[in-house]
Amino acid sequence: MEHIRLTVTLRPGHGTLARLATTLNNHHVRDLAYTSAPADTARAVVHVPLPDAVRAQHKLRRMVDVIDVTLD
Repeated sequence: MEHIRLTVTLRPGHGTLARLATTLNNHHVRDLAYTSAPADTARAVVHVPLPDAVRAQHKLRRMVDVIDVTLD
């Protein structure tokens, strides 16, 4: 099955990673990488199956912490 990468830019905060994982719970996530730095933003890179990509992107965009979601 072909996978696609979603790059998510977020405002880091208490529980951000948990909310991200919960949002993606119903999708077959191949891997998830979360990076936060002292700056104001964090970044998550998520690989999901191609058929789930658009739905996952829309669900992520509804999160309060999310600034942007791009399909790569």
